[in-house]
Amino acid sequence: MNPLIRPDRCCPKCESPSYSFRSRRTLEGSPENGSRPEVETKYRCRACSAEWKERTSAPSVPPQVEVRANPG
Repeated sequence: MNPLIRPDRCCPKCESPSYSFRSRRTLEGSPENGSRPEVETKYRCRACSAEWKERTSAPSVPPQVEVRANPG
């Protein structure tokens, strides 16, 4: 399988399955509106250069990063 082609994602303009990742950021939710935090990811089509964004709900707990002291 080609790593640049995912069968479940394609360009909304030309429907090409070839795209490149552009950026990812976390959007804060507002409790007064009842919205939850989301992750926004940007992509660019390799065929027609169209850009699009996809939003998904953010994980409820961010992953923990373990820091180890370097013996030495």
